[in-house]
Parts: sequence; C-alpha cells; structure tokens
Amino acid sequence: MKLIFTFIAGLLAGIFSVVAFLFQESDSTEIWKSQVELTTESGMVIPVGTELVLSEYMPEGYVALSLDVNVEGSELNLFDKSEVDKSNLRSPLWVRESN
Repeated sequence: MKLIFTFIAGLLAGIFSVVAFLFQESDSTEIWKSQVELTTESGMVIPVGTELVLSEYMPEGYVALSLDVNVEGSELNLFDKSEVDKSNLRSPLWVRESN
C-alpha cells in the first residue's frame, strides 16, 4: 500500500511539474524599441527606432537585449574570424543616450 501511495504521489508531482513548465513557457517575446539614439562605449550608434529583443532580465539589475546583425556572405571578408568556447557566446556592449 505504501509503495502504491509513493508511486501515485510521484506521478502527480511529475504531472504537476510538466504542466507548470508548459504554462511558464511563453509564445511571445518582448521587443524594446529605442526612443532615443544610443551610443556604445566604443562609439557605435544605435539609431532611434531600433528594435532590440529581450534576452534576459539580469539579477544585478540590468537587462540584456539582443540585436542581430545580418551581413551578406560575400562581405564576410571585411571581418576577422575567431572561435570561442560556446559557454562565452555574448559580446556585451553598454549603451548610453547620445548627446
């Protein structure tokens, strides 16, 4: 009897976990559109109206937003290629309002 109770409790806990996970998943993504011109520390300008995709709310109080840059394959020779460990795929840039 105890074995059956333990099995049923485990099964219910598993079902609850799966249902909670599915409800937590979202079919939408937050898009943030810049209202002012932004400049990175290196001088790169992000124009007004640029849409950035939410990557993650960080516990330190900042927000990680993503910007995809598309380049024609024939123009890749304008870049230097390097390889990094997959655990370090971000190249964070800090931005501030342009003056």
